Amino acid sequence: MENAVCPLCARHRTPGDALTWSSRHEPDGTITWICPTCTRAQLWRIEALLPLVPPEPARRVA
Repeated sequence: MENAVCPLCARHRTPGDALTWSSRHEPDGTITWICPTCTRAQLWRIEALLPLVPPEPARRVA
């Protein structure tokens, strides 16, 4: 399975959850796979063909 890690959150893609992941077809012909959580968070960017933005790390509360 090619590109078996979400480029945004580094979640591993397994054969059991492969159908729930979204594919993004890049202009150079490569396919990037995005996990369901990141797909929901970035859906408007995906549909607008904008670059994806990694989520910000959680902030610690003192």
